[in-house]
Amino acid sequence: MEAVLRVVGKKDNVIHLLLLGTFAALGVRSFKQQQEIAVLEAEKTTLRSANTAMASAMWAWRQHLFGLAEGDPSEAPISLARLRAIYGEDDPAAADDQGAGEVTATAEESITIA
Repeated sequence: MEAVLRVVGKKDNVIHLLLLGTFAALGVRSFKQQQEIAVLEAEKTTLRSANTAMASAMWAWRQHLFGLAEGDPSEAPISLARLRAIYGEDDPAAADDQGAGEVTATAEESITIA
């Protein structure tokens, strides 16, 4: 008990103890943050690979739909003109310049997904 009172009795010792406690708390916080960063980087890598896989799948589906529409338009689930409009390959102003009957027919076209 006397040893504690001697250490606490001096201002320099109290300041050193407070600084030591502060550095220990900062070290623990830094360690936890470093672990969190490692987990987030692993998640980022996983998300990037999933994003790349989804982009590749979507591109393959797009190519397949365009192939179906170009190959046999009567059996295609979506017309080639509508596919081009969906994927932004058609100028929307050009579609408005076409006859009103064509725009109505395109708008009423049904979509079936297998």
